Amino acid sequence: MRTLVSLVAVVSALVILPGCSTTQNVTAGPQVKSSLMTTARFTAHGGRSADMDAAIQRNLENHGVSVLHAPACDKAEMNVTYTDSWRWDIVMYLRSMDIRFYKAPSGGLIASGHWKNSVLHQFPNADGVVQDLIDEMFKEAGEPAAVRTKSAAN
Repeated sequence: MRTLVSLVAVVSALVILPGCSTTQNVTAGPQVKSSLMTTARFTAHGGRSADMDAAIQRNLENHGVSVLHAPACDKAEMNVTYTDSWRWDIVMYLRSMDIRFYKAPSGGLIASGHWKNSVLHQFPNADGVVQDLIDEMFKEAGEPAAVRTKSAAN
């Protein structure tokens, strides 16, 4: 009986624990080596994503990037896009976040970052998720000062 209980506990842990972790993937694109990243064209989403718009702009500026708002800019060296997905569970929580840097005007991918909450989700600090993603994206792109902050866990 004790062996059966132990076996059930181990199997349960193996099934439940992977559902408790978030995932984050950041990759450099084919345009990473030939891209200047000092000015960015950014299309704000507004509305319910206004906080994410501000977080992305603030984190780009923290990396020395001048942010120009679309569509009124044509002098940017890169275009920055994002998608965010939110769900409801007592309060709204961030389900997933994708950020991409594209070379302007060609559209070649410089870097992309993806973050996804787990099935047994957390209630992450959304600004921290954005900061961690952008830090990693600049690090992948070769910015030596980019340091991963781990602030999404706060």
